[in-house]
Amino acid sequence: MRVLEFGDNKAAGYCGRLFQLFGAEVIRVDLPRGRAAETSDSDEDTQVDPLLADIGRSVDIFLHTGKQRVSIDYQTDEGTALLARLAGESDIVVSDVSPAQLDRLNWSTFPGALRVSITPFGLTGPYRGWQGFGPIILAMGGYTYLMGDADNAPLTLPTHYVEYQAGQFAYTAALSSHAFESECHDIEVSMLETILSLSQFTTVMWTHQNRIRSRHGNRFEGVYPVSLYECRDGFVYINVVPTFWRNLVDMLGRPELLEDERFASNRSREENQGALDEIINAEFAKYTMAECLELGQRKYRFPIGAAMTLDQVLADEHLKARHYWRKIEVPGVGPIKAPGSAFRQVPLTLQPTQKYQGPDHG
Repeated sequence: MRVLEFGDNKAAGYCGRLFQLFGAEVIRVDLPRGRAAETSDSDEDTQVDPLLADIGRSVDIFLHTGKQRVSIDYQTDEGTALLARLAGESDIVVSDVSPAQLDRLNWSTFPGALRVSITPFGLTGPYRGWQGFGPIILAMGGYTYLMGDADNAPLTLPTHYVEYQAGQFAYTAALSSHAFESECHDIEVSMLETILSLSQFTTVMWTHQNRIRSRHGNRFEGVYPVSLYECRDGFVYINVVPTFWRNLVDMLGRPELLEDERFASNRSREENQGALDEIINAEFAKYTMAECLELGQRKYRFPIGAAMTLDQVLADEHLKARHYWRKIEVPGVGPIKAPGSAFRQVPLTLQPTQKYQGPDHG
């Protein structure tokens, strides 16, 4: 299978990354340096180690390792013809350029067995020509309204969460269409609709119960205690639905809480969150994160997880045992760790080292 990928909104790059990880030949089309700089995340003036400081390069390594790279200025007639020729030799063509640019390419008749577009708002509708990226889409999809503390300004998610989710949907849809030999020649993914499709029960609560969710910080609305708590060397998050209430009480060493009317039911625990938080924080402060996990997960058996720092994630024994990380050889830097895929063939094996080739701007 050959996949052609172009655009620089990160979504097509993530879609192509998934195809590459599972053995497809992926050709990544980069704009020449002058064109690419207009949308680059990198800081050309930084004096720090580029692997750490240049966000653009780090993202490029993450998304495009293992792909074939060609440089084509597809914003010119000559470049468009060359891009079309490559598309005609491909099974799947994935793009995240703007609808206006797709119009210029005559996207509906563009070569390629299957065309997949990923745009902020889709190829039709009143917002078709609007600009947008992750945080804007989160805001317009209602996510930002729900994040943060009730008395403060809303928060948002970092980096390219929306783009990666859209790219993942594009991969799934394109692969399914190809595998089932569908007669469909066009698939479009809207990032706004991607976010709305992940909104869980929020919209159903409104349409069914006429109830609007609110911001409530680390706490989970409707069940308690589901929140973040401080321990000696960091934080842990617990998810104590009613089934696990007795387990938590046992870990706290406070059996009298089972008879306390303030905490006798889930609703009463919700109504007395402040008092319950004081008790939990006082007990958890006695332990380290590792001790909390050992007690909660292994001894008292309820859902608890550490708020791990990045270095702790990289050193995690579970991910190492599952051969999750892949190694990438970066010229001038050496081997680095990079995320693998969330789904892999069984049995799990050590992932082969790959070599990173930067964009060809020659």
